[in-house]
Amino acid sequence: MSLPLRLFGCLLWLLSPSALLVESDTYRYASAILAIIALVYYMKEPSRPRTNWLGWLCMGWGAFVILRFGYIYATTEHHDYGGSDWLFAFPLFFPILGIAFALYESQMEKIIAAFFVVASIMLAVTVALTISTITTGVAVIPLIMNNQIHGAVACGLIFVSTTFWLLHYVTTPNADPRFARLAQVIAPIILVLCLIAIYGAKSKGVWLAMAFTLPVIAVLGLRYIRIRARSGLLIACAAILFVGGIYVVRHNLDKTAGPTVRATASMIVGIIGSSNSGDAVTQAIQSGETPTAMDERLQLWSNGWELFSSAPVFGWGNEWLERWQHTRYSHVAYTLLHNGYLEILVRFGLFGAFVMAFILASFIVSVRKAYRQGLIPRAAMHTYLVCIFFFALTLLSNSNNRLAIGESLALVTSAFACWCNLRLRPAAAEASHLPAAA
Repeated sequence: MSLPLRLFGCLLWLLSPSALLVESDTYRYASAILAIIALVYYMKEPSRPRTNWLGWLCMGWGAFVILRFGYIYATTEHHDYGGSDWLFAFPLFFPILGIAFALYESQMEKIIAAFFVVASIMLAVTVALTISTITTGVAVIPLIMNNQIHGAVACGLIFVSTTFWLLHYVTTPNADPRFARLAQVIAPIILVLCLIAIYGAKSKGVWLAMAFTLPVIAVLGLRYIRIRARSGLLIACAAILFVGGIYVVRHNLDKTAGPTVRATASMIVGIIGSSNSGDAVTQAIQSGETPTAMDERLQLWSNGWELFSSAPVFGWGNEWLERWQHTRYSHVAYTLLHNGYLEILVRFGLFGAFVMAFILASFIVSVRKAYRQGLIPRAAMHTYLVCIFFFALTLLSNSNNRLAIGESLALVTSAFACWCNLRLRPAAAEASHLPAAA
């Protein structure tokens, strides 16, 4: 590979997760160009590795989504196009992006470091510009995002990945000292800025996701450092500062999340004490005590469940938006369901949910096997797993899989998982002359 193409590819990989910093479509163009580069090299390779069942499953699902979309569009009276339905065809590109990852794997350490440098600068600038607003308790939008929820999700993903980036260099004796020093300097800054930004964004769904994710990070982190005296002291100080910070802003936390928590508790009590859970949800929607944001989400989820219940096996495909007009709460202002799982069930039913869950589970198995065989560092596996865990929690209250953040995350993490899957086939990797993973 020529030097200009190598540098260009590194820039493209740096732009692939750019939706975590700037909410735009840049990652799509970067991923598309990377796929083209990888396809050219793949086709030129005389002894290229064969696509295995997982690759065919990804491409088969993508083809199914496209063909079904085209069929419904052509056969419905109003040429139903749904809403962002074609995004679910992205698995078509996962295998070739795995090849693209392999082409640039020797540069990934530098690309990752460059991403965190850019992230630290953007976080520092945006937090500095909004810190006075944050201290007043008014919601702000972190980074360059369309709204504060998107910014909070992005900061959560950056927080998770930064944590394991730092842990890798702190606990790896033979790590490159240049990157180790960089991580030790800027990673703590990024972590603090992310927490400030997440608090300032006032996204209750992200707060809840972080509440479950932070203990997971803490448990895994303790396994890295094995409670050394100095490290244990640092963790204790960080925990004290974190708890103290929560205590200081407790009144603002209660003001932001308290009404929703109380309304949710009341609704759950009603569901438990009622023979019909739907009646309890209806009462919550009609209650004047339910916060507006929660009320709208309940209406959206009610509509989504109504559509799913009427076509539970295969869903409605791109007909769902037309059917939406006949749901009970069709007057609600949004068609973004604010629940990533309902987005899948409404379109593709249980069949689609099973296929996508199976693909994800296969990716997770590939990443874990790659770590056990020494192909990737432990921190890479934990970054992948915990980012998915955190993101999966955020899908409970927002359709982040339909946002730029979710699409970018899917493309980058799936490229990594497909690369791991390729590496688990020694004969194929040797035949393709791809370099061994560092």
